[in-house]
Amino acid sequence: MAVVMDIWFLALVLGGFVGRSSFGNNLITEDDYYQRFQKILSNEETARKLNENFLGHQTRRLYKRQVNLEDHLDVIIVLDSSSSVSKGEFARAVIALQDLVKKLRNDTNYAAITYATRATTQFNFTNSFQTEKKLLALERSGGKTNTQDALKRCQEMFVGDQYGARQGSLRRILVVTDGQSNINRDETVTRAFQLKLLGIEVFVIAVGEYLEGIQEMVQMASSTNAHMFRVLNMKNLVEVVKLIPNRGQKSWLEESFAGMTSEEDGEDAGPLRGRM
Repeated sequence: MAVVMDIWFLALVLGGFVGRSSFGNNLITEDDYYQRFQKILSNEETARKLNENFLGHQTRRLYKRQVNLEDHLDVIIVLDSSSSVSKGEFARAVIALQDLVKKLRNDTNYAAITYATRATTQFNFTNSFQTEKKLLALERSGGKTNTQDALKRCQEMFVGDQYGARQGSLRRILVVTDGQSNINRDETVTRAFQLKLLGIEVFVIAVGEYLEGIQEMVQMASSTNAHMFRVLNMKNLVEVVKLIPNRGQKSWLEESFAGMTSEEDGEDAGPLRGRM
């Protein structure tokens, strides 16, 4: 894993993200780079980014292996159920995810995994109507944080025929977590990289005011500008999702941000681009 991290840091250097700043000879360290992602944008800006990038059905050809596929989505929802997430916060996360499902197109199929000390498949791929009902049954388990096990399970569910992933679908994973893994931590980023090689987009919603494991979460995401989101807490996530227009509805959100890009949207994906 040390070799992998060295490659990441080298990519930062070659990409111009680590080196001398334009204001003098101060070095921008690896830690400086990742600390930028502690910033939490406004609810409106985060909602706009989620609407455009996660809910959007435009096919981002990020991977050479990806071909022109049918325009339908298969999404695995991956929800942190460890002890650091309280029962109240977990319940609010479920509310936000239910609302998010209502915003996506009806022909989107979903599966769900929760994870703590180990990952658990809550349900295989099913339609949005069944997903809304099944999400209600999710319960927080408590325990440690084994993110790599959840990502491993995602790969199995997309590859195995028995789980219901559709042939030729656009495939996405949405990870909602409040911190870095603490079981087999050195395997987490590698698992995410393997998913990306299969043409699967990894979206991460990182929850919390300040996250010790922000580097791991940034490296899991398929890009920093379109796949990485920050919210203060699960209540904040509920508020963000409420701002997203319903299926087929154009709202003040889209009109307000028409033609605008955020600071992050204009940035290169940095070292992540070299990982895909």
